[in-house]
Amino acid sequence: MAADADRRPIVWAFSTSRLRHVFESVAPLLANVAEVRVFDKGFEEALQVARSHVEAGEEVDAFVAAGANGAYLRDHADVPVVVVMASTVDALQALVQARKLSNRIGVVNFRRVVAGIEQSAGLMSDLVIEQRPYVTPEDVKAHVADLAAQGFGVIVGPGPVCDFAERQGLPAVLLYGQDSLSEAIRHAAEVARIARAAEAKRLEVERVLRHLDLGVLAVDGDERIQSLNPALQRVLGVTSAEVTGRRLSAIAPELSLARVLETGTPELDVVQRLGGRTLVVSRLPLREAGVQRGALLTCQDSAAIQRLERGLRSEHRPPRFVARFDLAGILGTSPAIARVRALAERYARSDATVLITGESGTGKEMVAQGIHRASRRRDRPFVAVNCAAFPETLLEAELFGHEEGAFTGARRGGRPGLFEAAHTGTIFLDEIGDVPTTLQTRLLRVLQERQVLRLGSNDPTPVDVRVIAATHRDLRGAVGRGEFREDLFYRLAILPLHIPPLRERGDDVQEIASDLLKRALLRHGEPDAHRRALALVLPRLAGYGWPGNVRELENVLERVAALFVDRGPRTRIPEEELRAAMPEVFEHPVPAPAASSADLRAARDALERAHVERVLAECGGNQTEAARRLGIGRTTLYRKLGRA
Repeated sequence: MAADADRRPIVWAFSTSRLRHVFESVAPLLANVAEVRVFDKGFEEALQVARSHVEAGEEVDAFVAAGANGAYLRDHADVPVVVVMASTVDALQALVQARKLSNRIGVVNFRRVVAGIEQSAGLMSDLVIEQRPYVTPEDVKAHVADLAAQGFGVIVGPGPVCDFAERQGLPAVLLYGQDSLSEAIRHAAEVARIARAAEAKRLEVERVLRHLDLGVLAVDGDERIQSLNPALQRVLGVTSAEVTGRRLSAIAPELSLARVLETGTPELDVVQRLGGRTLVVSRLPLREAGVQRGALLTCQDSAAIQRLERGLRSEHRPPRFVARFDLAGILGTSPAIARVRALAERYARSDATVLITGESGTGKEMVAQGIHRASRRRDRPFVAVNCAAFPETLLEAELFGHEEGAFTGARRGGRPGLFEAAHTGTIFLDEIGDVPTTLQTRLLRVLQERQVLRLGSNDPTPVDVRVIAATHRDLRGAVGRGEFREDLFYRLAILPLHIPPLRERGDDVQEIASDLLKRALLRHGEPDAHRRALALVLPRLAGYGWPGNVRELENVLERVAALFVDRGPRTRIPEEELRAAMPEVFEHPVPAPAASSADLRAARDALERAHVERVLAECGGNQTEAARRLGIGRTTLYRKLGRA
């Protein structure tokens, strides 16, 4: 088929009967629509003639033929075939001609009766019409003989029927006229234009795919391979001719698209092995007019992705002060967490200071980032600082900056602090309850005056910054004990937001666990184990108090995910291995409800301290390593152990 979309379509018409003369009379009238060539050939002989002309370099876009000849060509030709259908105009004209010969008219047409012909006949008085469909030449002989025996004086039908009737001594009228043939040729020209446009698009896509390093393969609804580009041929070690039309599952079971064809659900960026290679594979359903017609597979060698990732990391380092989490990413449907999301969304519309409280590991920074991303400052810096992670002197320099020579080791030329880095954006002061009292005064002044004074400088710098603070401590209690300035507390707690611990969020544990486990299994290259792993751990999660909250849950599920590495889909995880992976869940039941809030805090603190001491023991007494595992600063570690 020619790819030149500008030329006229080329249509070949085939007929061995009197219909050929009608084709020849119509062709010049449609010269602006298509280039029509008429052949006095039919059936297999027509196919042979067409093939010889094509092999000689001639172009053709579509065939047109009538009756059994058209049906045969449609089933065997390599180009689109339009079968001539009798138009109402031609059928009525044929009846008018036939009525001049007899008022009893037999209509013999290929495979179907002519729709509406009886209604048209009602316009003529004393007219009797009998319709007979045929398939084979034997049917034609039988119908013509029967109609003649019943006294019908004229036959209307396609060319071969007319020829046979006249040989039997019956007059005949051709059913098709210029209107029917013109309509068929116009239809063939339109079909040709559509086919040429589709072919041009396919060739363009193939040209693009041929030069991609990404392997691409498409299958139909039966998972039979329709096309694959050279990159995927190299991955599979096959040629397109060898596998086209075969089921993908038979060629490479690891890459099967059967599940996507069954569910219609995409599977994106799955890491899996094929032979000795690690591939990143995506599977996508292919839909047409809302109906799934097949599926698409793309894959790339993980080494190529790693090279690209290293290049991007070296050339395009991500901005340092960026918030990554949205409020919509906070999982859970419990009333407690729903209130947190609703309140955070409301606070995002304000610039007032927010104080987020909650136990360690509840996701306070995630909420802070979500508030920033939902605020008018979303495109400005989000600067997070853990106030418990720095010694007092270093924290002061980090927050407020310093001038050259302000202290031993001060950077030449000085350095702006994090408040200045957060200018026009948001600063997140995590573990605000651990800020030393000597620094609380300076922090209060910054919040009041919105100016920072670098160490060693006498010139304040104005800052436009929204402050979000967070702590797991009871700041009101700290104020009462003289450990935290009361005026600073009220400056911070303008918009209070408490995040409930995981044990108070009901079924949220299951939803969060499902998401965390899916991510962990993906990191371990075992995404297909998600359903089995979830069924294994869910019954045990509800019976534990989670003193480390979501952070502890994530750690436990990371260990569980490791159990499924390199294990088949039917391999059972032994109970002792599961117990070793999540000892805290098996060994520490949920504490009984406390009689008062004070007792509840005491029980919680005791449970938390036991957890910290266990981690410290696992680290051989190495406090730095224990603090790293727990995700807290050493100062916080000392306090939790009662040594601060």
